[in-house]
Amino acid sequence: MAEPTKLLDLPVDILVMIFPYLDARSFVSLCQTCKAFQQPDVRLDSTYWSHATRTTFRVPNQPVVQGDGQRWQKLYKRLLTQSRVFTWGNNEKACLGHSFETYEQLSRLPPAMRRRRAMRGRHVSWPTEMENTRGLGIIADMQCGGWSTTLLTSNGALYTVGVIDGLQYIQRRPPYMQVPKVQLVPLRFPAGFPQPTERYDPCVATKEFSSGRSHVLSLCDSGKIWSWSDIERPALQIKLLGVELVEEANKRRRGYVRKVVAGWTKSSALVSGTGIVIWDPVVRGQDDAEDEDTALVLEHASVPRTMYQRPRVNERETDQETQAMGEDVGEVLSYVVLEGFVVFVTDLGKVFAGLITWTAQEQNIPDIVEVPIQTVGSTSVEDSPATDVQGSFHSFAVFKQNGEVLISNEDNLRAHWNMEFDTRAQSDALTFKRIPALQHTGVISVAFGDYHFHALHSNGQISSYGTEPQGCGALGLGGHGDPEGRLRGIRYRGVGGDGQLLAHCYTRGRHVWFEEEKKEWIRFMTSGGHDPEEAKERLRMSINDINTQGEVSEWFEQQGNEWDKHPDLAAADEDGLGAYFALSITAAGWHSGALVLVNEDLADKVKQKCVVVDPSAEEDAESHNKEEPESSSGLPPHPPGAVASTIQWVNNWTRWFLGLPTSADPEAGNLPAGQGYVWNICASTQPPFIRSYYIVPRGWVLATLLPLSILWFARSITKFTSADQLLRYNAPFLYDPRLVNTDFTEPTNHGASPGKGLKYVWANDSFPRLRLSNGTEMPGEIPFSQWKCGRPVWDLDVQV
Repeated sequence: MAEPTKLLDLPVDILVMIFPYLDARSFVSLCQTCKAFQQPDVRLDSTYWSHATRTTFRVPNQPVVQGDGQRWQKLYKRLLTQSRVFTWGNNEKACLGHSFETYEQLSRLPPAMRRRRAMRGRHVSWPTEMENTRGLGIIADMQCGGWSTTLLTSNGALYTVGVIDGLQYIQRRPPYMQVPKVQLVPLRFPAGFPQPTERYDPCVATKEFSSGRSHVLSLCDSGKIWSWSDIERPALQIKLLGVELVEEANKRRRGYVRKVVAGWTKSSALVSGTGIVIWDPVVRGQDDAEDEDTALVLEHASVPRTMYQRPRVNERETDQETQAMGEDVGEVLSYVVLEGFVVFVTDLGKVFAGLITWTAQEQNIPDIVEVPIQTVGSTSVEDSPATDVQGSFHSFAVFKQNGEVLISNEDNLRAHWNMEFDTRAQSDALTFKRIPALQHTGVISVAFGDYHFHALHSNGQISSYGTEPQGCGALGLGGHGDPEGRLRGIRYRGVGGDGQLLAHCYTRGRHVWFEEEKKEWIRFMTSGGHDPEEAKERLRMSINDINTQGEVSEWFEQQGNEWDKHPDLAAADEDGLGAYFALSITAAGWHSGALVLVNEDLADKVKQKCVVVDPSAEEDAESHNKEEPESSSGLPPHPPGAVASTIQWVNNWTRWFLGLPTSADPEAGNLPAGQGYVWNICASTQPPFIRSYYIVPRGWVLATLLPLSILWFARSITKFTSADQLLRYNAPFLYDPRLVNTDFTEPTNHGASPGKGLKYVWANDSFPRLRLSNGTEMPGEIPFSQWKCGRPVWDLDVQV
């Protein structure tokens, strides 16, 4: 009698087919039964852990790290309790999910303060956690639309904030107006269907979703396709005339929907046996009843030669034409829908593109062309196949098997298309940007906005590239426009203050930081560090000279990375993922977001390590009280009268125009505080030694606005300085220490202290002094600063 086959006798190939039938607890218990199952190829099997993570938490697939079992296991463990949602950028239509003052609240503030508060509410330059998300359960995925941000929970429910169709928002008359939602709102299904927030049902539980510019597409567990164009109205189920769509079927069966992608102006789905199908987003009519649940799409188009499916081992090709398609094109693995093109990658490692022709008379994609991905300057010995494509609007990225990531846009695609189909067209081969910071650095995904984009790396870090319009903070590097953003490598230009990342930043990248303490550190260094007077020449160099600014920003980048990797914090970082580990990244329009796993214990320890007790605080306070006793009223000294204030203002203006010191110079400590408007003219809002204040009496405001505006324009155009808006309304009952006192002497105002009796560990640090790559030595009296990771070899010829 033959002995029964033991589990350990089975080959690993058979075991990995059995493991998916076990839940995580059972699989871990099985691995603990014997040493053979403790081997990394079994215990950290990538197939099992990626399947468990994606099915349990509905996390989208990440093809680049599909084979990293250890990563998927760690994500599974931390997703249970540590997923957090962060957003940043332009918040004009409340798409970030952050609360801000209402119009009524802002109207109670003085005019200048009102504008400053409103600007801070609209533009968020530092990653901030979205409100009211922790009560939703486990967040599996998030995506940004043109004016919205949508979240997917592990139970298959979708929540959206902002406004889905911003073009409907700007229309003034209802019922066309879509009102922005400041708080997350669950997306609804038609009457008669259960809501995913109430109970599970495969017909409404979202398996994956995609956000376009002005619509959201959902693919449910049952295979249904749903579409939303308004937060307040229920979804419509999509049916395509002439295209077979089946539900709850085998993935290889004809009509099974494998993927949905919401393009910038189109919807699409990858359907087995049909290929990629695109159509216009459906919109509920103003007279449509709420219980209508289906939209039949009459006009749609299929991308040629995308229906091929690779046969299984025991199957054969159906005919020679199908076999030829498999050899020339292959099976579609992933695709993106840009504004005018469909771009897809096949299992042959090839990239193809099809031009979308969409008019009232014609809706089709006439043909596809292969996109060459050979690049000049590649370090690979031979060309490497493509594995994935990601993109949005006008930009896309191609991932190659050798770790390269190539960036291109629709303009290059159109030129290549014209060259292929028009013999009269004169064009070079399709060109890609090969950004050094994206090559062989473990890039998992790339998310594109209108003018900026982010890259997510396998170590959980996010790097930023491009431009943030009007300094809106879309890069997530901080600054609120100026000046902190300059130390991160952002150059602000134009009337709107667009922030463009310098070429230096593309060599190693600029990473998005989540620790609030780093913002205070940058703020402190922007103020000149421990000794602003000693550092003022280095600060000016960092502002005026592009090369100096780029290299100084790299020094700060190296110092600011990996604060949570200190040896003293190793015990709190059990899995090695750090305090903040980004799981996914998204961007659209002028804003961005990230799903982040937060180790709160480690994050708290990092925060504690930044703060120390300041023993001199009490002594300084006592000596200050003896030298400068406070007035009984607690208000600043009585301001000068209107005539005296006017004379003083004219004198200051004249002296400033001649280049002489002004009596209102904060460095001299005699800044007047009158009952009037305070106009601040300063060079990039840098420390006090380059700042001048002018007091304008209330009655003279209109008379002085014109000459001041002319003066501001003249000085701005010569790049000597720039002008802030009205700084504040200095009424007698308001007290602003930034104007009455010298702002640098108050540690909490410039990032030296978190509060009374405490100080940050960098409170005694100086602004760095570097030896630049061109041989220039930055001036100063302190020793030269050392590079933490060495000064890189700059690639300043990169296309940005």
